[in-house]
Amino acid sequence: MKNLFTVDHVSVRIAEYEILHDISIELYEGLATCIVGKAGSGKSTLLKTVAGLMLPYAGSVFFRGKNIHAMNKREELKFRSVCSFAFQDAALWANQTIYNNLALPLAIHKPHLNKSETDATVKRVIQRVGYLEGLGFRPADLSMGEQKLISIARSLICEPEVLLLDEPTASLDHEAVDRLIQVLTEEKKAGKTIIMVTHDANLIARIADYICVVANGTLATQGSAEKIAPLLGGDLIRKIRENKIQEITLEDPRR
Repeated sequence: MKNLFTVDHVSVRIAEYEILHDISIELYEGLATCIVGKAGSGKSTLLKTVAGLMLPYAGSVFFRGKNIHAMNKREELKFRSVCSFAFQDAALWANQTIYNNLALPLAIHKPHLNKSETDATVKRVIQRVGYLEGLGFRPADLSMGEQKLISIARSLICEPEVLLLDEPTASLDHEAVDRLIQVLTEEKKAGKTIIMVTHDANLIARIADYICVVANGTLATQGSAEKIAPLLGGDLIRKIRENKIQEITLEDPRR
């Protein structure tokens, strides 16, 4: 099992507030890692920091041994082609059509594709996530759930090795959630690495190989479900099964 990301004593501050404090994690290739914790615990900030979207004021993040904040432009472009990110709020380009939201990443990362190949790729990925509306719409014309499907489709379209997903099932109905779990299961079987923030117990139970619990901006515990359950007296697994992840309370390790 190869190391993919190393989060080395990372702390993140926004204004005067410290969101993450001295977090260290090893994230491994080919695993589905779920980052869980109560609202406001810092889990989304951790995911964005791993993705290189937020800059730590202390510590470093390494991808395959390379500091992601020391990459040159060519290395960063390669990193972005290998690792895709889907935001919790979809974060589609508001002034672009749905087609362009999906085609533009292909133009950047797969410029060799011609128009018919791009069209076929766009069609294939929207069918895969279950988006049934037109491609000429703009994001404002879609429901939040539909925007989320396009965001997930955009994260898949360049066939990245790593999927970084922030609350991927949020705003999706049951049918869409089941389809997403099927898609992620297929990605996992294909050897892709999945790192996601989620509070969805069903998703965790069906996908997760590894779990990181974030509490009060620190890493409370990490490991496989089998490893973590004894440490918490089975509480984490019980709450996953009962869809009560946000009720998990852990003592602040800084105290």
